[in-house]
Order: sequence, then C-alpha cells, then structure tokens
Amino acid sequence: MNIRDLKLFLHLADSCHFGRTANAMHISPSKLSRQIQRLEESFGHILFMRDNRTVRLTEAGKQFKQFAQQTLFEYQQLRHSLNQQSALLTGELRLFCSVTAAYSHLPKLLDNFIL
Repeated sequence: MNIRDLKLFLHLADSCHFGRTANAMHISPSKLSRQIQRLEESFGHILFMRDNRTVRLTEAGKQFKQFAQQTLFEYQQLRHSLNQQSALLTGELRLFCSVTAAYSHLPKLLDNFIL
C-alpha cells in the first residue's frame, strides 16, 4: 500500500463510481479495480460492495476510509513541515514564449537563475 493507493481509495469512496474515479485519477477502470482488489486482499476484508449499477463502502471500508484520510492528512503535514525547513526553492518551471523572446530576452533572464 502506498499514498497513491490511499488517494485512489478515497476518491472511489467519495464518488462511488469506478469510471469517474479512473478518469479523475488518470488510470483505466480495470487498473483501478485491480488496485482496490489488492488493497482488499492485503487487509483480508472487502472494502466495497459492488454490482453492475452501484458501489458502496462496507463497514471495513468505512473504517479504512478514516484511516486513509488520517494517514493522508499526516503525510501532507509532514511534507509541508519538511518543505518549510528547506531554505531552497525547488520545483519545475515551465516557460512558454515566442521564438523572438526565446532568442532575445530569455537567455538574459535565465542567467539570473543559474547557480
């Protein structure tokens, strides 16, 4: 189990729809179904009751939802705390500009960011 699995589970628990969750999380419905089955196998409990028309949480699923929400919250708090301690700004920057600007203005601007 990882953070992505928790996010998939929580989205499905809220939407109760495999198609919507798969679309929102950018995976196929069959991959989502396999991920949920792996979670259920690892815990030894069915987390969702499913039929052709409905998806709903079981009692074990409701307990797991609370665990997943709390774990994700604590994970996000830890990431935020660790990022606050870091003095360096990190990340990815994407710039879009015309060809003229790329040759005339951009090199001078980017020189300011090279360490």
